[in-house]
Amino acid sequence: METKRKQRIAFIHPDLGIGGAERLVLDVAGALKQQGNDVFFLTNHFDPSHAFEELKNEEFTVEVFGDWLPRKIFGRCQALCAYIRMIYLTIVFILFYRNKYKADLYFIDLIPISIPFLKIVKEKVVYYCHHPDLLASPSGNKIKKLYRIPIDWMEMKATALSDIILVNSEYTASIFQKTFPEIKKPIQILYPTIAASYQESVKNIKDKKPIFKIVPEINSNRDDLFIFLSINRYHPAKRLEFAIDGMEKLQSLCSESEWKKIYLILAGGYDPINQTNKDTFDDLIGLTKAKKLEDKIIFLKSPSDQIKVDLLNSCDVLIYTPLKEHFGIVPLEAMLVGKPVIAMNSGGPKETVEHGVTGYLCDPTAESIAQHMYQIMTQDYKAMGTRGKRRLEEKFSYQSFLEKLCAVVDQTNNNIRKEL
Repeated sequence: METKRKQRIAFIHPDLGIGGAERLVLDVAGALKQQGNDVFFLTNHFDPSHAFEELKNEEFTVEVFGDWLPRKIFGRCQALCAYIRMIYLTIVFILFYRNKYKADLYFIDLIPISIPFLKIVKEKVVYYCHHPDLLASPSGNKIKKLYRIPIDWMEMKATALSDIILVNSEYTASIFQKTFPEIKKPIQILYPTIAASYQESVKNIKDKKPIFKIVPEINSNRDDLFIFLSINRYHPAKRLEFAIDGMEKLQSLCSESEWKKIYLILAGGYDPINQTNKDTFDDLIGLTKAKKLEDKIIFLKSPSDQIKVDLLNSCDVLIYTPLKEHFGIVPLEAMLVGKPVIAMNSGGPKETVEHGVTGYLCDPTAESIAQHMYQIMTQDYKAMGTRGKRRLEEKFSYQSFLEKLCAVVDQTNNNIRKEL
């Protein structure tokens, strides 16, 4: 399905790193480019050495504005700095580059403060809400609460000005409506899809690689190893400690012979300039040592796309630990290669994982995680993976994503024609 009018589309995103939000906007951009649209990115920060392959390969034009502005002030005011950086980007672009690029449509996510400035100059804007930002800010003292009031107000007002509001799941839709009851504009669900580059890599897989050839730290070449895999960036919100706690409890459920063949691989995005990544990684290493699991848990930092494909193809089960995850693309990536998923019974995975059919949804306790880890080991888990792949094709396929996306772009075309 093709959009009826080819457009020049600008994506405004604060930091083109390797997180889930970046993966989503790149998938949207790639799909729109595939349909013949001209796509480019505007951002505050871009490091080609810490980016997805599409950006490393220069498949999209990237313009950077405001990277010199501080991210924090004395270790604080991160949200305020993010808003200032984005306001600077938008104003500079409008004043000096807008006529050069002549975008027909702007696709904004994460920080909506660009929207009112673009609406002043009568631009069309689609806003994609991964999750309300004000809910991501941890609670604090009275000063912190006062500081957040104008930022939260700006988020709500800016979001309401967009022409179309998209969210990534039914879960996020419900949270959005509770958080912003003042916004009466209808919202639409656009489920994320699996990256085209990942799908192509999966198609090119010829043989299942032995896991010890992908991860040399696994010092065993036995052919009956059982590998649990977690793929998520090193961040407190991803709750990777659940997987480590689960491994500790799992040991008590297993016989000695069963335990010898079990490994857990934690592969996560790690940005060396991100203190949160570093602190989280160090905490997880410390937790693993405290539980004396160093010989059973392997940590990988920012694996390449190809290594990630190989890991998913060669593991036995994916463990997905975030609570209240907005959607979660990694479970879909696992389902594409026929792997069952153990995830928290919370947020987006409740829409993707069918409990007892394609995997398990468990409580956020070490006991529940371990029980499901052991249960999946002792049953026909490969059949669960096959059913997961079928569910992916039926509900979360690339074609469904593309059709919905094209409908949104066509909707903006119709709105433009009405105004003209």
